[in-house]
Amino acid sequence: MEKLKNGDMRKEAPFKGFTLKILKSEQDILRAAVVLAGKLDYNERMIYQIELKATDDVHISTASLEIRVKDVQNSPPVFQGSLASVINEDSPIGTLVMTIQARDGDRGQPRKILYELVSNPMDYFLLDSKTGELRTAKPLDKEALPDATGLVSLTVRARELVDGQPGNDPLTMATTQASVTIRDVNDSPPTFNQKEYFVSLNENTAPGTPLPLEMSVSDPDVIQQQMNPFQGQNSIFSLRLNDVSGVFDVEPKRVVGSSQVSVRVANGTLDYENPNQRKFIVLIIAEETDTEPKLSSTATLTVSVTDANDNRPTFEHDSYSATVSETAHPGQLVTTITARDLDSGDFGDRGIRYSLSGTGAELFQVDPITGAITVAECHPDQGNRRRRRDLPMNSSEEDDPLNDAKNVNITYVGQTGVLPVEMSRTESTKDYVTYQVSGTDYQDLFHSASGEHQNSILGDSRESFETSTFPTTESPLEVTTQEGETTTEAPAVPPKFGPGKSPCLDYETHPVYYLSYRAIDDLGRGQTSVVSLRISLMDANDSPPVCESPIYRASLDEGATFFDPPLFVKARDPDAMSDITYKIIGSETIQSLFLIDKRSGQLSIAKNVTLDVNHIHSENVRFPVEASDGLFSTLCDVNITIRDVNNHAPQFSRDSYVVTIAENSPVGTPVERVEAQDLDTGINAEIRYRLQSGSFDDFAIDNRTGVISIARKLDFDRRNTYQMEVVASDLGTPSLSGSSTVTVSILNSNDKAPYFTPATQRAEIAEDAEIGTVVHTLVAIDPDIVSREALDYAATEPITAVDKDGKEVQTGSEDFRDVFSVDKHGIVKVNRKLDRDLFAVIRITVLVTDTTAPSIQQGRGLLVITIIDVNELPPGFLQLTEEEIKCCVLPVCNICNSTPDYGLCDDYEGLIGWRKAQDHVTYKDCKFDVDISELNGTNEALKEFWALLTNNTVPENWKEIFRRRLRWYRERLSYKDNKRRQNRSTPVTL
Repeated sequence: MEKLKNGDMRKEAPFKGFTLKILKSEQDILRAAVVLAGKLDYNERMIYQIELKATDDVHISTASLEIRVKDVQNSPPVFQGSLASVINEDSPIGTLVMTIQARDGDRGQPRKILYELVSNPMDYFLLDSKTGELRTAKPLDKEALPDATGLVSLTVRARELVDGQPGNDPLTMATTQASVTIRDVNDSPPTFNQKEYFVSLNENTAPGTPLPLEMSVSDPDVIQQQMNPFQGQNSIFSLRLNDVSGVFDVEPKRVVGSSQVSVRVANGTLDYENPNQRKFIVLIIAEETDTEPKLSSTATLTVSVTDANDNRPTFEHDSYSATVSETAHPGQLVTTITARDLDSGDFGDRGIRYSLSGTGAELFQVDPITGAITVAECHPDQGNRRRRRDLPMNSSEEDDPLNDAKNVNITYVGQTGVLPVEMSRTESTKDYVTYQVSGTDYQDLFHSASGEHQNSILGDSRESFETSTFPTTESPLEVTTQEGETTTEAPAVPPKFGPGKSPCLDYETHPVYYLSYRAIDDLGRGQTSVVSLRISLMDANDSPPVCESPIYRASLDEGATFFDPPLFVKARDPDAMSDITYKIIGSETIQSLFLIDKRSGQLSIAKNVTLDVNHIHSENVRFPVEASDGLFSTLCDVNITIRDVNNHAPQFSRDSYVVTIAENSPVGTPVERVEAQDLDTGINAEIRYRLQSGSFDDFAIDNRTGVISIARKLDFDRRNTYQMEVVASDLGTPSLSGSSTVTVSILNSNDKAPYFTPATQRAEIAEDAEIGTVVHTLVAIDPDIVSREALDYAATEPITAVDKDGKEVQTGSEDFRDVFSVDKHGIVKVNRKLDRDLFAVIRITVLVTDTTAPSIQQGRGLLVITIIDVNELPPGFLQLTEEEIKCCVLPVCNICNSTPDYGLCDDYEGLIGWRKAQDHVTYKDCKFDVDISELNGTNEALKEFWALLTNNTVPENWKEIFRRRLRWYRERLSYKDNKRRQNRSTPVTL
């Protein structure tokens, strides 16, 4: 502790748990108290060493303080050592199990401890209250414990003696758990849950089947493998059977503690029919394996074998075959098949029942007891369960199923065909109907050509023939011929159903039936045996031939001589004895084109025959081929397509076409429709049109329809007649074509405006021309007019003028618009006196109008009139200023009186210049007398070719400069009258 200057003390790092409290502080004395700051614990720390320091900022004094903590009784007892032990089950009474130890939690002045048992299961143990020794109180029995492991849990309490009395508060007593494991001792044999077992077993029980037993075995000496894996042999035992028959087996073979026991049928076969196997007595033995002595126990098992249907019916053969005619009547015996069964009673022969199954089994009947197989009754509704085509019927057809008969397949005098007939019911029995058939055109129908009528008949009749079969009678069928004769033939159409007809027995549709013949014992509820039964039908000639294809097709090129590939007409007859022959039915034309081999049915083209679509008049030749077995016949449809060969070129209906059309017809207007025909067929007859030449792109043609139309605006003045070549080509390979000529004449239309030619017209007139002088005649053209009288001319604004200096004359300054006049015929005349000084050029806008046009048609142009100057004034020299020295260009000049030695004039070029450098001081004015002859352009030339000489110098190339200017000006000047040139002399001052 440190004393400050003011007398206060400063604490330095106070000790944890204690603090200083100042009681008195003066200049020469300081009193302080050490105060407890936290809770003390004797068990954690009994002595505290504290260092005290005192300082006056100069000197330091120290002192040591020792504080001893005095123990107080405030902690409960604490158990020490192990609280678990193991003891054998056969330990005598009083055997020491363990010693329980506890001490007082307060170690300063510990108290004595007393012990007591709070819980003691089965009262197996006693606890000494002073020493803590735990001993057995009575004989131990591990098997009697609820815990099979032998574990016994004890609750032990320790109390402190307070003033000679056990404490009862939480600070003076403590409780804990102690455990004792009772080790098993082999003193009990394995035990079955019953001494005897009885069970009944069916003789056909399969090997491996467990017996229906509730058997279990256990050994009270349960293992303690959790505590000691090397102990527990007392509860290990084996199971075995004492069975001389070897029929049964037991599982498991080895048991630990306890287990369910299963006895199974082993390798032996149970048979009730064997008297020695109707009852078995088996001894089951459970014996310990790892103990001495080996304790054991037994149980008796009695097994009674009961009879079972374990034998199947057996047939003498694995399969059977039988034969019956397809026309056999119901009840006719087919065959009898029986089986044997080794079992007795209903399980044996007495209880066997027979049945048939498979496709067609409903056509046969089996006696279930005797096994006799007969032909069953056949009903029309059986066909509903088999394949059949049904036709839709209306209400009237339901009342009379034969009202839909429109076509009947008949045989007449060796001929067979499908004819449209009228029918009337004449007689009716149960199954058959007789009809009176009348037809007026039957011979024509049989022998008609392969035209549209026959084709339609065959097409309709085939559908009727294939989808519907009409019943007939065994009585003759009456047919009335065209001549009125009546002949009699056997019925050509078999009955619809019955023996030999589907859905009954029918060799043609189902020659063999593969059925399953079944025998079941126990009155049809037991064992089953099945063998195959093959019933073959014997054929009878009761079916007509049937075409293998609904239609036979082939394609031939025009001119072909054989079929490629070969074409065969094939018909099959379900009747095995039938021999089918073929014959073409049709007109003489058909029979002259095609032949057929009566045996093979191969079709061929007749010799010396040329196939031509145009001669046959059809691309498709359709005719029937009769297939006959001698009794019945059918018609096979043949359709031969003759492919067209491109051997005909398109031909126009006309060699030439002449058309007239107005010039002003709009684009797209049809002009003409050309048409060509091709005698070929198909793609070879498809025609495409084109304009080969002569259209000049003014016309177009639709390549499919042949319609020629205007492609662009026509112009009569450009072209008034067209000679066009039109070509028609087919699409065959190679393509063939034909041509025709189309002449189109264009009718002129007044649809063009007149126009001046040239658009700008020029004229010249002398300045001194008299009024009325014709200056110019306007020229305009109109392609649509016949006479120029239809054109009217006139002048119109704007009218402009240019003076002689080339400047535009302003409007209003001088009246120049009426200087010239233009009449309706285009004649331009002088209208008043001309004055070139006012206007040298006049530009007049002229207008031409077509008076015959239905609407206003006008054209504009420009007339430029140049007024030519008349040489009526002599030339004159211009007066120049003192600063300007100019020279002029004259055709011919001659200086007469000039300033001495200064004047110079080129006689040829007319160039006036200085002979030597001038002296401006001496001569301010230079005067020359110049004689001028044939002066071109008068004063304009003088004004145009001045040259200013300055700085007292003369350009070295002055002659070349003025020569170029002179040539340019002479090219501009144009004089028509050379006589106007006059010789004049004018003085010039430079």
